[in-house]
Amino acid sequence: MQRPFSEEALKDICVWALDYCLDRYGHVPGFEGVGMEGLDIDDSEGGDEHDRDFPWSSEVARGDGLMTREPRTNGDIAAAIACYQRALAMIPRQEHSDEWGECQLSLGCAYVEQELDGEAREDSFDMAIQHLNAALEVIGPATFPHEYGECHNQLGTVYLERMRGNPPGNVAAAIESFHKCLEVFSDQDHPVERAEVQEKLQDAYQEATGMIEDAEGADDYGDYVDEF
Repeated sequence: MQRPFSEEALKDICVWALDYCLDRYGHVPGFEGVGMEGLDIDDSEGGDEHDRDFPWSSEVARGDGLMTREPRTNGDIAAAIACYQRALAMIPRQEHSDEWGECQLSLGCAYVEQELDGEAREDSFDMAIQHLNAALEVIGPATFPHEYGECHNQLGTVYLERMRGNPPGNVAAAIESFHKCLEVFSDQDHPVERAEVQEKLQDAYQEATGMIEDAEGADDYGDYVDEF
């Protein structure tokens, strides 16, 4: 029986189909948790040398593509998180600390962006805090000022919206993060981002003021003031 496609064409179709599944759903049905690197398909002839040297780069690129989709769904964000998680598992922290930190930042931002409710939202915030703090272990204001600022911008956003934990402690953490963000987001280099962070910082101070006013007649008034 004569095949309608050549063997090479069939291989290209299979690679495209598998890549589409990973891009759209974050996994291949029947191969959950397995990325392209785990599938027995030889595409070395057309492979990119950069991908061979840095096997996580394709997963990061796929995650970035999902996060920048318009319109973007929660499914896209979940698939992006899966891509970043696969990439993070492949990145050796000691040898590639910059890429490791950037991937942690991408994961943290993705968890912040998830549109969830209730405990699921709080769980997503907890994951965001974990990954953003991990990113800050290797991302500093001198070496990566924009990434450092974005980490603290996202942390401030999470703490300001977080319901879990100590409310005044969350707001105090948000204020601290926004201030650290403003240290690197200057009017000259990042005017739009700086204006957005200043607005968030104002909201945080208003939230703190409201908490103190509400607690003035309560026994824990002193504890609230100490947080700020």
